[in-house]
Amino acid sequence: MARDPRLRPFRIALWVIYLTVVAVAVGLTIRSVVENLRGPPRPSAALPTRATLRVCVTELEALHLEQNERAWRLGVELGAGSDAVRRWQVWSREWERRLDDLGDRCRVDADEPEPQGSGGRRELATARDAVLRLHRAYAVQVNRFAQDEASLARAAADALQAAQAAVARSTERR
Repeated sequence: MARDPRLRPFRIALWVIYLTVVAVAVGLTIRSVVENLRGPPRPSAALPTRATLRVCVTELEALHLEQNERAWRLGVELGAGSDAVRRWQVWSREWERRLDDLGDRCRVDADEPEPQGSGGRRELATARDAVLRLHRAYAVQVNRFAQDEASLARAAADALQAAQAAVARSTERR
């Protein structure tokens, strides 16, 4: 069936409208994905002062200490409950968010040069990166242990509970 040549301008106009709508939809989708991946904009606050940097170092030390305590406590929690790894992962995501917030507040990644006499931002960034690398190593070990050896921790905890129950029963008989 042949197409009516009189309707050709309308067909072309509809194709142009259709392709424009599709191009706009694809463009908006790509823009949305890029903005989502880029994340929220960093605050454009002034560079931190020496006093602020001292507070930042103290907060980073507290985060580091919390991380180490949590890693040691995880060994006890693995034997006691089956959701210890899930709780670690939830805590880990929150801890990383707090570390990112610290980096944003202290502007450790700012490109501006530091004001005269207020050094330490670069060293703080290096310390933050080192603490984050340690955290990632902990997370890898926790996941590896949960996949390979968590049953050993549960078996040890169960054996200890059985031994405690047996000792308690034997002391009750006396």
